[in-house]
Amino acid sequence: MAALSAGIALAAGSAMAQDKIVMRIAHNMPEAHSYALWLGKFKEVLEEKLPGRFDVKVFPAAQLGTETEYLESMQIGTLDGAILGRHGQIDQRLDVLNLPMIYRDDAHVDAVLHSGSDVQKRLDDILFERGYKVLAWGELGFRYITTNGKEIRNASDLQGLDIRVPNVQPWLTAFKAWGANPTPLPFEEVYSALQQGVVSAQENPPENIWTSKFYEVQKTMSLTGHANIPTEFVLARSYWEKLPEDTREIVLEAARAGSLIQVAAARQANADLVGKLEASGLKIIRDIDKESFRAGAEESYKASEATIGRDLIDAVLQAK
Repeated sequence: MAALSAGIALAAGSAMAQDKIVMRIAHNMPEAHSYALWLGKFKEVLEEKLPGRFDVKVFPAAQLGTETEYLESMQIGTLDGAILGRHGQIDQRLDVLNLPMIYRDDAHVDAVLHSGSDVQKRLDDILFERGYKVLAWGELGFRYITTNGKEIRNASDLQGLDIRVPNVQPWLTAFKAWGANPTPLPFEEVYSALQQGVVSAQENPPENIWTSKFYEVQKTMSLTGHANIPTEFVLARSYWEKLPEDTREIVLEAARAGSLIQVAAARQANADLVGKLEASGLKIIRDIDKESFRAGAEESYKASEATIGRDLIDAVLQAK
């Protein structure tokens, strides 16, 4: 928590006690990431619709610690909001969004998280119950596996591979089913872990691989598309409930406007960056047997039914 002190000192006192409403937002991505576009649009719309009402302070690049620390800080009131991907940590039912191979394509992701569907409202309600108000959902994109040389063309190629994964139980189950040795590490530690040989592989969308320069310490990238963890722009529920009522719909509108830009930018960047990563020296493996990953994914669904609920898994799978 020591990492929080410098940033929090910039905004001491109660945000709501000031004429100008201070909103402190953190995220752990570099400033070159599409999160900057999201928050830029958010601030722009707020200023356009509510001129002079908000002072949005953004702390990128893990300046205020880890995503877990963001959640803790929002609960005690030293941080107002964050863009993060820790929904499964907030409530295990939300691990449904992290299940491997749960999404068919981009349109399916949109149906689940960007359409105002019943399943989206259900997910938003779970987060609200746990103390967080979702302003909008974002995206990192479909994830690919990079290694220090091993080529991954089907699930069996993962046998014995030491790979960093997020600390997401369904993923640990799936990667073990695929024969890998999954090692959960915070995102902020991935580069050094690859560089030092703590793990020999990782998996992320191309934008993360590019902006975090994983291509410097990896040799191949296999276009597995095995998962797509969304992200969420959340405020502490306590902060949300103190906002003046006349500002709330505008705050939601601003966040959703930014989300549309972020999602589109992330998808375009991920498409474009495969070529850039190839030019940087990564060997790209394109001939992937994606169906070979299905059995391990189904194993993770079955193992998750007790905590997520089969009805919620099916609701996401069947969203159109």
